[in-house]
Amino acid sequence: MHVECGKGRPIRQEGDEVQTSLRAYLNDLEQRRQLLTVRREVDPQFELNAVVRKIQSGPNLPVLFERVRGCTYPVVSNVLGNYGLVAGVLGVRIGEVARHWAERMSAPVPEDAESPDREPTLEEIPLSAIPHITFSEKDAGPYLTASVVVARDPQSGVVNLSYHRMQIVSDSELRCRLSTSGDLFRIQQMMETRNEPLDVVVAIGLPPIVNLAAATTAGPLVSEYDVAARLAGRRFATRASPMSALPVPVTTEFLIEGQILPGVRRREGPFGEWMDYYVPPTDNHVLSIKKVYARQSAIFYAISSGSKEELVMSSMPIAGLVFNGIRTWVPSVRDVTCFPHPQFCVVKVGDASEGQARKAILAAFGAEMNRMLYCVAVDEDVDIHDWQDFLWAMATRCRPDQDIFQIPGVPSFARDPHRVHWGRLGIDATKPVDHADAFERKKVPGMEAIDLREYIDSSESSPTNF
Repeated sequence: MHVECGKGRPIRQEGDEVQTSLRAYLNDLEQRRQLLTVRREVDPQFELNAVVRKIQSGPNLPVLFERVRGCTYPVVSNVLGNYGLVAGVLGVRIGEVARHWAERMSAPVPEDAESPDREPTLEEIPLSAIPHITFSEKDAGPYLTASVVVARDPQSGVVNLSYHRMQIVSDSELRCRLSTSGDLFRIQQMMETRNEPLDVVVAIGLPPIVNLAAATTAGPLVSEYDVAARLAGRRFATRASPMSALPVPVTTEFLIEGQILPGVRRREGPFGEWMDYYVPPTDNHVLSIKKVYARQSAIFYAISSGSKEELVMSSMPIAGLVFNGIRTWVPSVRDVTCFPHPQFCVVKVGDASEGQARKAILAAFGAEMNRMLYCVAVDEDVDIHDWQDFLWAMATRCRPDQDIFQIPGVPSFARDPHRVHWGRLGIDATKPVDHADAFERKKVPGMEAIDLREYIDSSESSPTNF
């Protein structure tokens, strides 16, 4: 089955096996001609990321770099770089992602997974053996970006998964920023009050659904492993890490075992972060490395910070959360997207009665109080996954002096010392209820069935145009 990403068709058909490893997922993509391969050698300093960014502005497909200068291992990036890819991993169509996410979060957690017949062998390697990638011009140096930190809450025993950028300082030290609103910070603070280090595993190259789950905020009493199990409809087999016995998926490509030191902060940064600005150097947490392990023929995973991949992965859980929040008050909500920027939300509503769009906007703001700053409500005939379409709705259905409203003085994410991102803006871009008939969209019969390859010789034009 060959699939064109972004066309709304799921990558895997109903009943297909959920991919249990990164490499199995990449193999599937390759068979479907959805994996790009770079065979020439690339420089891990800037060039690799420059290629990723170019790809994201064009075909926007996953890319595998076979030869990275000075590195033993190949590097893959943009694995989850668009909604079509993630919808495929979840086994749904693009317009069903937010609803599916919301519904799966209330489903029972599946029972334990069956153990695999054979666990992949891990070999110990030095940290210097993994790819050291420098992403942006003024970055302090190479960083780990697809680094999922696994830690256990010392009180509840709940295992937490979360992403944290990590500056590579030496074979024995990483420096990382822990968000004060995150569970890992809370867990580390508990250990720090005891003057004890926190055992952690940095896991790189997880099954795609586990990577997605690690990007969500599950709360202190829910493990992101449970989120992954709900999304997949099955648990992922784990094994105890060699030193700290923390559970990690058996198919994980790289493991870095270590401890976040209590009471120790050292200079980290600058680093080009998710908003495409540099975060200045600050004194941040220190991870003391004990052991590093890799699977045989391991594949290194890197996420270009602030790129489409990071924004998709962070936006999709927010969309599911917002969908759930709106559905309580506006049952006619059809879909939600928070991409390409998590500060921006578009809501599709089916109820044309007066005030429902504004009600949906307010419910969206109440559901997500951290990143979302703008919310647009549109009708069912608008494709919210197409910027041109919902901008068309704003241009033709929104009366600016009446349909736009502000909510002043609402704080946003914690790292905003100048309050640049405070406040909220709601935009009602739905049809006027009292004369909705005047806003019926024109249609061209048969357009959806047209295949341009039947009309235009592809040899005269780039195949990517089709």
